[in-house]
Amino acid sequence: MDTPFTRSSDIAQQLVRIPSVNPSYDRSSPGEKNIADWLVEWGKTHQFEVITQPVTPDRFNVILVLDSGRPGPHLMFNGHTDTVSVEGMTIDPFAGEIIDGRLYGRGAADMKGPLACMMAALLRLKDCTSWNGKISLSAVVDEEYRFLGIRKLLENGEPVNFAIVGEPTMLQVIRGFKGCLRFAVTTHGQAAHSSRPNEGASAITAMARVIPELEGYFARRLESITWPEFGSSTGSIGLIQGGTGVNIVPDQCAIQVDVRLLPGQDGYVVHREVNELITMVSLPPGTYATLSEPGLVDPAFELPADHPFVQTLLATLNLSKASVAWFSCDASKIAAKGIPCVVFGPGSIQEAHTARESISLDELESGTEAYVRIAKALLK
Repeated sequence: MDTPFTRSSDIAQQLVRIPSVNPSYDRSSPGEKNIADWLVEWGKTHQFEVITQPVTPDRFNVILVLDSGRPGPHLMFNGHTDTVSVEGMTIDPFAGEIIDGRLYGRGAADMKGPLACMMAALLRLKDCTSWNGKISLSAVVDEEYRFLGIRKLLENGEPVNFAIVGEPTMLQVIRGFKGCLRFAVTTHGQAAHSSRPNEGASAITAMARVIPELEGYFARRLESITWPEFGSSTGSIGLIQGGTGVNIVPDQCAIQVDVRLLPGQDGYVVHREVNELITMVSLPPGTYATLSEPGLVDPAFELPADHPFVQTLLATLNLSKASVAWFSCDASKIAAKGIPCVVFGPGSIQEAHTARESISLDELESGTEAYVRIAKALLK
């Protein structure tokens, strides 16, 4: 490692320059391996305890541990090393350019910036004796797809007293967010030459009947399910694929559905309701529809506003209230283990996944300072 990389802005810039697109979005991507290797070397350079945890071949979590040597609680900082695709970006996604006080590139906000702040905070705390207990920083894989990294991390049952997940929240405390259900609906037909379409049955025509029924279900059923501060449950069709050629009657068409869940809402119940719905759709002769098993069922979570953990954070950061959010991340899996957990970090979620993703250098420095103050307050 050429330099020690101690400032959050320098660490964040280096992390952005290491491509780590989730391979589920780009099969040519090396995934998180290169950035994980760099984190291992950074941890060893700064004399942290470094633990690597295999998740899938060539994809592994990296855990940096800082133990005070004095009895006390365990605070876990959590971040992820993968990013979404760079398709459609209008800047060099991996240049890590700094322009007018902002760092640009894929992952700058989501969430290599917050991860860099956590790393810089660990360095600040390393030579500080005003706290007790242990701090771990878990940099996990696959947050952007199926949460494989955090699920693997939580298998070992390591006792954790508090957890901070470092997504971009503009340095506001987020005490809950919606969950997510994802599945596919496929219509099946019969292929034929387009010059004799009557000899086939178009799966795309069938799907054209399924989609309005699904949209009606989203409006009638999901939007009627609400929760204080969270608004309503929602549904969205994000992808569609069908046919193999313009001169072939398509025998298959598939859509990918994303449903956002509220606290207490059962994703499997929603899945069953959609299954019942598509069996009742009147489809053209020779076609039928099927529903896949859920590709993801991630429950919502909510930590009460008056929870001592939340109140300690608000007092430490001089904030008046904690909020809830519409996006999802690793926090719900942590919360499901009974660990008090919030989401907090520099940067804006509005920047995440965008064509010109960026984060303010000033906010990176503020994020580092906030993480240090949080650790001292929780572990005093």
